[in-house]
Amino acid sequence: MTTIAADRRTFLKTLGVTAAAGLATLAVAPRASAAQTVLPTTYQQQPNFFYCGPTAVAIALSAKVQPPSLDTLAAELATTDNGTNFGAVSPVLTARLPGATYRDQWMEGTSASQADADLLWERATTNVDDGFATVCNWWVVAGEYPNWGGNTGDIFHFVTIDGYDAANRTLRIADPAGSTLSASLPSHHWLSVEQVATYCAGRGYFW
Repeated sequence: MTTIAADRRTFLKTLGVTAAAGLATLAVAPRASAAQTVLPTTYQQQPNFFYCGPTAVAIALSAKVQPPSLDTLAAELATTDNGTNFGAVSPVLTARLPGATYRDQWMEGTSASQADADLLWERATTNVDDGFATVCNWWVVAGEYPNWGGNTGDIFHFVTIDGYDAANRTLRIADPAGSTLSASLPSHHWLSVEQVATYCAGRGYFW
């Protein structure tokens, strides 16, 4: 398979647009379709710059159960002011959701292939159909944050996939950052699965 973006640092150029113009284009939500399936999650915004992990997990849990406090989840995830370790997420999701067995998908390197995107689509949409959310660990380089683009440096961030649009092949992202990161940042994004996979490259997701 060919890669979607040879490298995340050329993702927007691969789409044939400049960073500024590209972010405006990518930020446009697709027209709503009857093919949208969205979980009944409860959105929360992270209260500081290092609680994205606990907040993304709380949003994911809310699709099925009432999540505990963010401080409780932070303790279970061993979150510090340096953030949350990748390997802590799946065990907490599994322990907190009856009947669930979450697994890690680490994605090596800084690129995502079409096969990577297809696998993410299959897993995330199946999860939603079964009533479960998928948590992603993103690596977003400078200037490429969706619906904003104002990040001047790389951002490592946890978000939650809580819906999909089969007609547009997009995923709904519940983004804990909200106005903690930027006053203009929305709580949710509709992004192509290829873009989500590119952000996961070099990190991964939990399904």
